[in-house]
Amino acid sequence: MKCLHLIHRYAPARGGSEKFFIEVSERLAADGEGVTVFTTDAMDIQHFWLPGKESIPVPREVMNGVEVRRFRVRRLPRHPQALRVLGRLPGLTCRSLFSFPSPLVPGMLASIRTRERFDIVHATALPYDSILYAANRIAGRQGIPLVLSPFFHLGESGNDEVSRYYTRPNQMRLVESAERVLVQTSIEREFLVKCGYPRERTVMLGMGINPAELDGGSGERFRDRHDIRGPVVCYIGPRTYDKGTFHLVEAMESLWRGGDPATLVLAGTDIEDFRRHYEKLPEKTKRNCLALDYIDEAEKKDLLDACDLLVLPSRSDSFGIVFLEAWYYGKPVVGARAGGIPGLVRDGIDGLLVPFGDAGELALAIRRFLLDAGYARELGEAGRKRVLEEFTWDRKYEVVKELYHELTGGGG
Repeated sequence: MKCLHLIHRYAPARGGSEKFFIEVSERLAADGEGVTVFTTDAMDIQHFWLPGKESIPVPREVMNGVEVRRFRVRRLPRHPQALRVLGRLPGLTCRSLFSFPSPLVPGMLASIRTRERFDIVHATALPYDSILYAANRIAGRQGIPLVLSPFFHLGESGNDEVSRYYTRPNQMRLVESAERVLVQTSIEREFLVKCGYPRERTVMLGMGINPAELDGGSGERFRDRHDIRGPVVCYIGPRTYDKGTFHLVEAMESLWRGGDPATLVLAGTDIEDFRRHYEKLPEKTKRNCLALDYIDEAEKKDLLDACDLLVLPSRSDSFGIVFLEAWYYGKPVVGARAGGIPGLVRDGIDGLLVPFGDAGELALAIRRFLLDAGYARELGEAGRKRVLEEFTWDRKYEVVKELYHELTGGGG
């Protein structure tokens, strides 16, 4: 097969959908298939809308057998505000298949007319409309199957503050054009079916881990490096309002006022809204926080081994691969009852769920694990058992490979 994958960011950029495409692409290449990735030059996710953020200045390279082509992101003057204005113009409404492109990647859109032939196209992820649009047009022009992994962020029930950016009419038409849609949880599948997409054309997949890659973490090493004593509450991911980091800090402040000795470790990229919020926090709060802007894989493993629990109270996750990583280390998790998280975390079995934005309930869930080590260990071990049985990349890749062969007539 000659496979074309389109994604907004690729290695060395890190993220859930990025990790998924890296795993699938490199495994296909190792099996002798041809794999080309069209992506952007973004390293920092904020590169799509803010100047001065980290990018990858290598337009073309081969990575572990995968040909990677990066196209430059372009921005309008005062880009976020300009997009909001353009989105209100009658000629650029969502009535058409393709409204105003986001992100702006002219080179990738020009590649729609590529003369290179492929057997299958697979693209991700919303809300990056122009990426899915380019995949749709390439598949249509070449008459080949289109597979999409939209990674819908559906937010809270009854609140469209998140979902409206992922479910616009033009976006839904792009998804409906796919031969197959890979979904992360039953929540995502039922949403699609409710929208009229045939259930039989959805493929339940989810995410995975490579156990060997996660081995070797040392909690003692992490604690010594950062001079931490006592319990550790861990958050890994971009720090922003929709990920729940505002509410996590608020929940921890209430625990600290009650004398709890835990340290909150926030590991991941600072998004502008949280950076401004964090700067205004009292110095006493900051002393109880360890904010790590970037951690490599070795540091992340040490943190997972060091922490007592992982918290991701997000409303903007379709799955949450970091839950799998914490479970592999036998750690309990706390998530928000929003997005795809309730389709992964089983409340009271391998983690606890709280309403998004409810700092009081979040504090109670964290406190329960910190006070009851036996309960925390029980739920953490349940998560570890489940990861090893259901959520490895070996298992997930076999599903994708079989689907590719089915759609291209290559057996399976």
